[in-house]
Amino acid sequence: MKNISIALVVVLWIFYPGDFVTADIVKFIATGSAGDGLLAGNIAPPTSELGTGGIGATGITFDTVEGIFHVDLKWGSGNGYVDLSSDVLKLHLHGPTTDAGNDAFGQTAPLLVNMTTNGSFNASRTSGGINGNFFLDSAGSEALLAGRTYINVHLSDTDTGVIRGYLQAVPEPGSLAALAFVSGLTILRRRRRKLSKASR
Repeated sequence: MKNISIALVVVLWIFYPGDFVTADIVKFIATGSAGDGLLAGNIAPPTSELGTGGIGATGITFDTVEGIFHVDLKWGSGNGYVDLSSDVLKLHLHGPTTDAGNDAFGQTAPLLVNMTTNGSFNASRTSGGINGNFFLDSAGSEALLAGRTYINVHLSDTDTGVIRGYLQAVPEPGSLAALAFVSGLTILRRRRRKLSKASR
């Protein structure tokens, strides 16, 4: 069934390229072995951090055509969660983990995006968060859609994250194989257009 889906979207992309670039927005949850949200228990082994966080009103989404990753996260009592022990030093997206989905819980992965540099980032331990957009390249897009990324909140240069949430697409990442494939094709198409214009 998955092969049929991929074949279908490729055919549509080839014969109707102009119509097929409408954005498809994929929504995500942040979760882990301790539950939904940014939690100490989602790290293995769990940290001693008592603070918590979660997803804001505009959510976590990915535009599979433009490659735009939108993140709305909150933490601290001012946002309805528990205060962190200190202000946030770094907010990172990591990936790809070795496994996908629930099998990735507790796993670690390299840094993909340093979200701390975004202008909307608020480090406050009591009412902090972020509501910003980031561009993901093809490797980052594939890891995200496959359920192999997580968000880490760091309070120091030495910790490996004090609260964490693994990102899972809604619906499950396995059903998004076709979207991931087309996303790669669309990125390639945009690059070819830019090269073509530059050579004129």
